[in-house]
Amino acid sequence: LVNRVARLLLDQVDPGAILCVTYTKAAAAEMQARLFDQLGGWAVLDDETLSEKVAELDGRDPKTLDGQALSRARKLFARSLETPGGLKIQTIHAFCEKLLRRFPLEAGVSPRFTVLEDQAATALSHSAREDLARAAVAAPDGPIGLAYSHFAVELDWQRFQALLSMIEAKRADLLDYIDRAEAGTAPDPYALTGAEPGRSPEELEHDFVAWIDPAEWNRMAEAMETGSTNDRKIADAMSVAAPPHAGFAALAGVFCTQAGEPRKSMGTKSAPQGAVGWLLDLQTKFLATREALRKARIADDTIKVLTLARAHAAFYEAAKAQRGALDFPDLVARAAALLTRSGAAAWVLYKLDGGVDHVLIDEAQDTAPEQWAIVRALTGEFYSGQTSGRTVFAVGDEKQSIYSFQGARPERLRQERADFLTLAEGAGEPFAGPELNTSYRSTEEVLAFVDAVFADPDRTRALTGPQGDIARHIPARIGQHGAIDLWPLFLDEPAPETDAWDDPVDQESVGSARKRLARDLAREIRRQVESGLAVFDSRTRELRPAGYGDYIALVRRRDATFEEIIRALKTEGVPVAGADRLKLSSHIVFDDLIALARFALFPDDDLSLAEVLRSPLCDVDED
Repeated sequence: LVNRVARLLLDQVDPGAILCVTYTKAAAAEMQARLFDQLGGWAVLDDETLSEKVAELDGRDPKTLDGQALSRARKLFARSLETPGGLKIQTIHAFCEKLLRRFPLEAGVSPRFTVLEDQAATALSHSAREDLARAAVAAPDGPIGLAYSHFAVELDWQRFQALLSMIEAKRADLLDYIDRAEAGTAPDPYALTGAEPGRSPEELEHDFVAWIDPAEWNRMAEAMETGSTNDRKIADAMSVAAPPHAGFAALAGVFCTQAGEPRKSMGTKSAPQGAVGWLLDLQTKFLATREALRKARIADDTIKVLTLARAHAAFYEAAKAQRGALDFPDLVARAAALLTRSGAAAWVLYKLDGGVDHVLIDEAQDTAPEQWAIVRALTGEFYSGQTSGRTVFAVGDEKQSIYSFQGARPERLRQERADFLTLAEGAGEPFAGPELNTSYRSTEEVLAFVDAVFADPDRTRALTGPQGDIARHIPARIGQHGAIDLWPLFLDEPAPETDAWDDPVDQESVGSARKRLARDLAREIRRQVESGLAVFDSRTRELRPAGYGDYIALVRRRDATFEEIIRALKTEGVPVAGADRLKLSSHIVFDDLIALARFALFPDDDLSLAEVLRSPLCDVDED
């Protein structure tokens, strides 16, 4: 993208008419730094060197560049710096924020709204959990109270918190489904599961048990007693599950095995065949009711999840509204609505038209559908049929899509490519879709491993949709080898009861899977560095001995494994940067500093003074 921007500037495109959209702030900063470094270098090069640089960028003969062209190239750095507002190299969220601040009334947002960073949004969302719990306690017999108490009983604490985390992560999708289901454009939970609307699981169980004639049941149980040993076992199970007192769950002992599978036979030849036939018919009805019960429970649980999701979202939205804040998904959603669905969309696009002539999209595989809607709205006039030289430039690789949890759909990249091709052909504009199949980063072994992963047709369809093949990349670093090491899974092993009686009950053993994984990882890193393992230096384009700074340990989440790895690295003497983020409010040092600040502000606060004296700041003992 940097070279593309440089070529546009060489073609005398106004810097303010270029919009570069990246996925992260770090990528935006890196792109701007690389561009300014390139343009700044041009400003001080001699004519011959500058001609070669510019010609290489444009793929032309250096001799075709005259003094005027070189003069323009040297001025690009100053021209870019002097552009009002600077070059628009920003994340999609930064662009949406500026758009909403420019058109707050049209977007229906406060002109002075604040943007919640991820940590602030998470804290506010967790606060909404507390509001949800309070609402459940305040009205235990209401929809929220019943849903909350149901999952609080059915799930343990960790699984319940995981459910709430899922509700937070899928908030937009869940609310969208609720709206569509209520509007009749999407099947409701009953239709999705095939359950009978309006009938609860409790009603199904009660109706089936009430349908059985207790007297008939007892007669058949007595008849089965006259059969073989297996028949008498069924009779015993019938005595235990005798309706109406035993309930529906107890009937499974009669009609199913201990594994929950239906009995293949309800009696032997020694049993009265009338009783066996009666039980077979009842078994068929029981299994049908059990299946209906399963569907009803899924539908009921789904409705309860949606109830909690809607309530949690309402509390979260109320908290944001109280603070006049928008989170990152809000920025994209409101901007997309402003440009595509609001009554002022045409007016906003008219005001924006002419301000952006070239849109460049980095990491296009991670662009979510709503973000594509913004791009389509901004570039709609590019293909109005009037030749204008306005362009869209996107770079992406489906295999590198890692932001599905934020709405990214890698298959959307090919769909958008096909749609833009149709638009360009309809407007008589040129379209190019070159495939960049040469990889300058990875080695042959790494690329072959990736190709093997996506050799599965199901994985391919997940990225490309129903049609299309995964691009195979060719390494540029021929003769330089890489490696993929797959370690065996570390499993906890049962330990003998040799711990001290006063050890904490949740204390991990020294041989736990987590500790062994962290220890082996730290030792392997140290071994590789001390043995002089060769790594490729991207700056010198040569091999050199590995250093500790060449290693990065990626984990799925910041849990105990994350902390254990850092601890093991330090134990093995491996230099480590540690956690790149620290939640101060959860650290005991923070509490000590707060106590010190309270005492400094209020010298008569004896409790704070005592806390400071007993803390490591003063380390005064009780005596």
